[in-house]
Amino acid sequence: MDQGMAGLIGAAVGGLIGVVGTLGAARLTGRDQKRNQHEYWRRQQRRDAYSQLVSQTSEALRFGSNALDAYEGREPSSGELAEGFSEAVRKLNAAETLVALEGPEEAAAEAAEMVTELYTWANSMFLGIGLREGRFTGADWSVSLPELMHHRETSHEALATFTAFCRRLLDS
Repeated sequence: MDQGMAGLIGAAVGGLIGVVGTLGAARLTGRDQKRNQHEYWRRQQRRDAYSQLVSQTSEALRFGSNALDAYEGREPSSGELAEGFSEAVRKLNAAETLVALEGPEEAAAEAAEMVTELYTWANSMFLGIGLREGRFTGADWSVSLPELMHHRETSHEALATFTAFCRRLLDS
């Protein structure tokens, strides 16, 4: 075999190796890009789920604070405001379910804890107003204003905890 033919074969083999290497690198890059896009999409789904729950919880807290202020001032509108609060809390179920679906489990647990605290506050408001208005008689129940204020405080704390937790999850 002469030098020209050997050079031609060497160039062909080198070109073939270069093509195979390029194709392999492109395939790996494509996999990385697909994985990165999927991770970005998952992060956005979680962010949207967390954001929706935080937003709806903030709205429920406003309703609850208004109802508590009316209850404290013995305003006749306290019952209607407490019903609005209860409705806002019930609407949290869909947003909490979305957080549970998108995960991770720790976020779902924090969300459940927060929503449970809001339910406790809303139910206590309903009971307190019902007792004050005489709808519940003969029962051994009582709901104090300091207890209701405590529920408001712990509900706000639960929202702050959930928000900070989600921020850490999204940053990692």
